[in-house]
Amino acid sequence: MALEIAHLKTALGLRLQAYTTMSSTKIYRDRRFRFLTTLVALSLIGFVIMPRDKSDADASIVVPTPPVIDTPKIDISRFDLALEDSQKPAPIIKSVKIKSGDSLGPLLQKNGLSGPEAYRITQAFSTVYKPKNVRVDQIFTLYFEDDTLTNLTYKPSVDQTIFVKKTGETYTAKSVDAEFKMDLLTVKASIENSLYLDASRLGAPDRVIQQFANIYEYSVDFQRDIQPGDEFEMFFEIARDHNGHIIKSGDLLYTSFSPRGKTSAYYLYQDTNGQENFYDIKGKTAKRKLRATPVNGARLSSRFGKRRHPILGYRKMHTGVDFAAPRGTPILAAGAGTVKRANRYGGYGNYIRIKHSDGYETAYAHLKNFARGIRAGARVRQDQVIGYVGTTGRSTGPHLHYEVILNGRKINPRRLSQLSGKPLAKNQIEGFKKRRAEIDALRLSSPVKTPTLAELNAEADPQTTVEAPLETPQNIPISNTAPMSNAKNGTPKDQ
Repeated sequence: MALEIAHLKTALGLRLQAYTTMSSTKIYRDRRFRFLTTLVALSLIGFVIMPRDKSDADASIVVPTPPVIDTPKIDISRFDLALEDSQKPAPIIKSVKIKSGDSLGPLLQKNGLSGPEAYRITQAFSTVYKPKNVRVDQIFTLYFEDDTLTNLTYKPSVDQTIFVKKTGETYTAKSVDAEFKMDLLTVKASIENSLYLDASRLGAPDRVIQQFANIYEYSVDFQRDIQPGDEFEMFFEIARDHNGHIIKSGDLLYTSFSPRGKTSAYYLYQDTNGQENFYDIKGKTAKRKLRATPVNGARLSSRFGKRRHPILGYRKMHTGVDFAAPRGTPILAAGAGTVKRANRYGGYGNYIRIKHSDGYETAYAHLKNFARGIRAGARVRQDQVIGYVGTTGRSTGPHLHYEVILNGRKINPRRLSQLSGKPLAKNQIEGFKKRRAEIDALRLSSPVKTPTLAELNAEADPQTTVEAPLETPQNIPISNTAPMSNAKNGTPKDQ
């Protein structure tokens, strides 16, 4: 392009020179104006397109652009990046559930550890937690790196975690206790379905309901005394997680119960000797000298008094009460005392008789077998397991025949509920009164949970469904809101 412009400039220059100097070159007058117009136009075009300097000429040259290579960008601020050949494999995590018969050492060997290594881990673990206390269905979490166990965790409860860590060639263990916010809560209602169902619907944990039942088991027959409308109250400690959910319960501090309209209340008090117990407003313990019901969760199948004997066929005095229960159910000593006899005894089958203080004796018949150590002369404490429900002797099915003897005469075991508890010592009364006032003040300032209107309406309308637990845990009594069984529908009877 530049060369063509140069040639054009040369041609125009020669033409102009010829026009001005040479006489033979003539431009006629009628063409002179067209010639000058063409000359001016060409000059203007050349002025516009002609480069002014070297830099403008160079700018018109197009230089090919080299191809762009897309290279990965690396953020050098990342601490977790390394060359591929130096990266460690991700740790392997195994969750192992304990099965019946498992122990920690063999369990670790089943998961790839050598015998000596499993032994060292077990030894470290046992410094903070007893391996024999590990329960079925609990979980161990194992962390492996390069086929080496680096960490082990175990959570025996919601508030405790065991950690085992490898440091060099040794293992160290520690126990960490979680801290939860403790609150106080009152649950208050009347029985409409059962004690367990109605209390648990309001948020009372199983442990608290069991404590409640243990307090009143000496004075209340949970099979016959409880009726719909009986009021109860439980004031207890609870632990909540960071979301406010109840994760465990503390102690039951106060309780009130009104079976058949007769109210009795108890306070938890620890005496100066460190012994905890529940006492009524006068300082008498909830625990009676003798239990009215020596079998937990049993159903009263036959009462004290005259009846038609189910085997002999004629009317005969029934000198005790019968509790129907599955074969093998534990039988508890009604009170502390000395075993007078534990052997086979005629129509009673396997039989135990215990002598207590103040002229009382208790007898237990038709047992499947005796507990270990139960024999004549043995000392037993209240609530100790002495035998198991069976159907030996003159019996139509598995049950316990229970008798109470006072000064040689058999009496109705229901009379035991009228016995008062042991009172506090005089030097403990002031401390108990102070603690009772503290608990009452806490009750007044704590929230109270009662049934909602929807729940009350659901109770009134049987077609309305209210969500509730499907099962009652073992040994937590339920109220007698359904008709009781009798001899006509297969209730076990004895002599």
